[in-house]
Amino acid sequence: MSAANEPTRADGCEPRPEPSGGGLPAILAVAGLAFRESARNRVLHALVAATLLACGSSYLFSYVSGGDGDPLRHRKVVLDLSLTAITVLGTLAVIFLGTNLIYQEVERRTIYSVLARPISRPGFLLGKYLGLAAVLGAALAAMSAGFLLLFALGGGTVTPSILLALAMIYVELLVVLGVALFLSVATHPIEGAVIAFVVAVTGHVTQNLNDLGRELTRPRPDFQPGAFEFALQKFLWVIYVLFPNLEFFNLKSETTYGLPIDPGRVGLSLVYAVVYVVIMLAASSLVFRRRIL
Repeated sequence: MSAANEPTRADGCEPRPEPSGGGLPAILAVAGLAFRESARNRVLHALVAATLLACGSSYLFSYVSGGDGDPLRHRKVVLDLSLTAITVLGTLAVIFLGTNLIYQEVERRTIYSVLARPISRPGFLLGKYLGLAAVLGAALAAMSAGFLLLFALGGGTVTPSILLALAMIYVELLVVLGVALFLSVATHPIEGAVIAFVVAVTGHVTQNLNDLGRELTRPRPDFQPGAFEFALQKFLWVIYVLFPNLEFFNLKSETTYGLPIDPGRVGLSLVYAVVYVVIMLAASSLVFRRRIL
């Protein structure tokens, strides 16, 4: 690219060359700072407390909906509601913290002192991601410990499938965090939070949308699909491809009803999560490197 086409800063000055490298120590230093900043966030504390409250309240809902007084049925309701609460409130924590990652740094102007050090912008983003991932791990551990304690005190048995379901919730949150990180460098926090919420909700129905698209274009004796149906099918397919399929990580049904969990599905889900997060980190780095600070 020629010098005439190089982006310039808002003050008209040529941008400083980006530091190269920085290595693992610099990335871990950024991760440590991100961890300490996010761990002190009161919104995160409130969401953790709300999750524990929801888990405790699930016992009340189980008896309201139980009807026949079957203890096993009560425990199934508690398990389902608690896992759902951990997923939903954990997702809200990811969206709130993730979409504000870069905006807060720019607003406080701390990003300039960090990027002045020998660390590249992709390294900075990776450090931020790792730091927030560690915070989410600690928060989810607190949520899970509180839920498991209440579940055990309520007469439930903590099984490996429950622990696996909690672990897959964490993997799901890491995928949503990748999306939130991308939105934090590409949009304003409010817009990013709305989009991230839509992505998180849609991510649980992408397979259904793809199936709906195929059904719309399936010829039937009383119906022949036209251009509109095929265009809608392509649109739904694009959503299916671009949006994360978060149902890959949903083991609540298997855990609640004692169904067998396919190890192959779990392994495929982990590979899918790694690939999707890497793509999001690469896209975030590409946008962030072109952004004028």
